[in-house]
Amino acid sequence: MIEGTKRIDENTIEIPIGFVDGMRVKGLIFVDRGLEEFLEEGAVKQVANVATLPGIVKASLAMPDIHTGYGFSIGGVAAFDINEGIVSPGGVGYDIN
Repeated sequence: MIEGTKRIDENTIEIPIGFVDGMRVKGLIFVDRGLEEFLEEGAVKQVANVATLPGIVKASLAMPDIHTGYGFSIGGVAAFDINEGIVSPGGVGYDIN
């Protein structure tokens, strides 16, 4: 497990607020113990970085196939408030946006 994260159930790892400065919400990675060993530290940090963005709602999320991207992790998901949030092409990938 990546230092500073914690497993909260059999399929979820939490990245607590404070993992990186400025986090507005927690991060959640949906991954079981069998796939946990494949987590990339850079991708986990990217999930935390997304949690710092203006207007993010509830949590920065990552699916089991998470891996390092250009800003958002690949396999990352985030929702933003329509009035106070942002639009980020990095959330869908620069190759398909």
